[in-house]
Amino acid sequence: MKNKVRFLVVLVMLLFFFRGSIYRFFITYKKTAVRETVVLTNKELIKRIDIEIKEKKRTIEEVIELSNKITSDVLSFTFAKVSGNSNAVLKEEKANCIGYASLFNSICNYIIIKQKLTNQYKCVHLVGELDFLGFDIHHVFNNPFFKDHDFNQIEDLMKNKTYSTDPSLCDYFYIDYVTCNTIFI
Repeated sequence: MKNKVRFLVVLVMLLFFFRGSIYRFFITYKKTAVRETVVLTNKELIKRIDIEIKEKKRTIEEVIELSNKITSDVLSFTFAKVSGNSNAVLKEEKANCIGYASLFNSICNYIIIKQKLTNQYKCVHLVGELDFLGFDIHHVFNNPFFKDHDFNQIEDLMKNKTYSTDPSLCDYFYIDYVTCNTIFI
């Protein structure tokens, strides 16, 4: 009995520590559309971001991490139909994957502009489908909520490298990056 408990504890710990790698192995995002970037207008949030960045030049990984952190701090997930506009979801404090991705995108782009990095980085709000080992899982669900999924892709224009992130997934499962098989350009 002790061996079974130990095995179970070790298995749970491995799943926890390698959840990102496991998720990226099984789930791939595929771009189907691009949404417009919404310019951040909420003065309170802009002030918070300005305090967080403090004139310090940040790496793109730090910008992504900070954008995810702030998005997670101010929003909670809902399955209800809510706005997809980043400024509107700030008032409601609830969002689905569209609102999460929109707010992340607005924050990330604000930081990129504020730090004068627009020649090097570009953040795009994408709509996509999730594939489980190559199988489109959206066909399994008969609910409009699961029609597609929103996420973001950040491109390093100098290094020709991309970072894909799903802010709603990051909020609840602490998985910072996802695998996307298409580049938005």
